Amino acid sequence: MTDTALSGVSVLDLSDGMSGSYCSKTLRDLGADVIKIETPNSGDSTRGMGPFHNGSPGIETSAPFLYLNAGKQSLTLNLESDEGGKILRELVGKSDVLVENFKPGSMDALGLGYSELGKLNPALVMASISYFGATGAYRDYEGSDLVAYAMSGYMYLTGDEDREPLKAGGSQSEYQAGVAGALSILAALTHRDFTGEGQHIDVSAIESLNATFDGVGYYSAYENRGVVPKRAGTRLVQREPHGAYPSTLLPCKDGWVHVHYSPSNPEGIAMLTGDERMESVEVLSAMRGHADEIDASLTEWLKDHTREEIQTLAQEIRVPFTMVQSVPEVLEDPQNTARGFFVDVEHPEAGALKYLTSPFRLPESPWQAVRAPLLGEHTREILTGQLGYSDNDIERLKEANVI
Repeated sequence: MTDTALSGVSVLDLSDGMSGSYCSKTLRDLGADVIKIETPNSGDSTRGMGPFHNGSPGIETSAPFLYLNAGKQSLTLNLESDEGGKILRELVGKSDVLVENFKPGSMDALGLGYSELGKLNPALVMASISYFGATGAYRDYEGSDLVAYAMSGYMYLTGDEDREPLKAGGSQSEYQAGVAGALSILAALTHRDFTGEGQHIDVSAIESLNATFDGVGYYSAYENRGVVPKRAGTRLVQREPHGAYPSTLLPCKDGWVHVHYSPSNPEGIAMLTGDERMESVEVLSAMRGHADEIDASLTEWLKDHTREEIQTLAQEIRVPFTMVQSVPEVLEDPQNTARGFFVDVEHPEAGALKYLTSPFRLPESPWQAVRAPLLGEHTREILTGQLGYSDNDIERLKEANVI
């Protein structure tokens, strides 16, 4: 196998759910060896999340789990048992990174906090991901992806002005926290290479989300000019008349398209629609102030064209109009096909499924397509191969519900 960017880096993933799993998945995609530590019998909570392959719920057929944990090894371990804690400590002594996303203080309560694990392995990099972070007045509050949207300010700016705020699709706070965790781990590993010292990383999902939705611009506008951003539907939140426009979603003959202004060809909309008014000084000098007029002109032209026609015509004159695609269309998109973004991976329980590969391409460190593990599939291998446990030890630990 080709050496990868993180060849030789060993990761313990104690997390449950999406944020920690995506964090360690990103490290796995870069070549790290990841052991996913799961609760005996039930496993990670994502094993119970749909959609399920062929609509049949099961711990081995969950699409979220299969995606988030592809290429990892599964070790079942009861961390609340004395022997489970002992096994974890043994693994920590042989590991570079530990990822967890329990409530702040939970690892300390188990005697497995960084203050203890760092003594066993001073070079350990440990990332703790939580919704509010490990400090502050809200650190012990209950959190969720929905809570993160609400508390970050993201939800306040999503939706139509005269309607209630909306949550964006998916679980973006979880994934953004995972990305922040992975990036900070890479930085900590670099620091360790120079100093030999590990460290404990504190990641807040709410702060991770807040840092990625242009919040700094909105806060600056409020602090410096007293401008309170408002929801603007599919339009840009910016409302100053001189602001650039359009950037919105509009209907066409067979669906929806995203229409966007072109700084290099501001007359492009007039070229497409044949509406000379769209290239007048009055409109071009205050595009956001003429948003309704621009939308009306575009909508009249769009209604007679399909998404593909619109995208092709616009891109030919360097105007970035693009199709709004459905999930089936994304799977068959020629760009994704050309880059091999989706690959078929065989799983013993779920069968052959399409997996997303990696959003980054490292020519000298290619992504490896490996399936997700069965629950506890590598427990015996890890305990006997890495820690020297005997077959009798394995049976005893099973009977005690430690593994």
